[in-house]
Amino acid sequence: MEIDKAALKEMMIDKEERKALKALFTELLFEDSGMFKKLILEILEENKIIVSDEQAERRKKIEAMIDEDFMKYEEVFKALA
Repeated sequence: MEIDKAALKEMMIDKEERKALKALFTELLFEDSGMFKKLILEILEENKIIVSDEQAERRKKIEAMIDEDFMKYEEVFKALA
């Protein structure tokens, strides 16, 4: 796989940009930590690093349904195995 050097260069943050971002994050943190936390969670959800509460709840329901079906038909599965 070949690395696109132009795209890589665009992704790099120079020292001044990093300094400005750090100042912005620090200001957000001290000004309204709740907003900062929401921003971090939003970024993590958008990048599929964590799932939203809605998705987590839906997954739990689906897992419960699967567990219920396996318990209900456990003997059938054992007989087929």
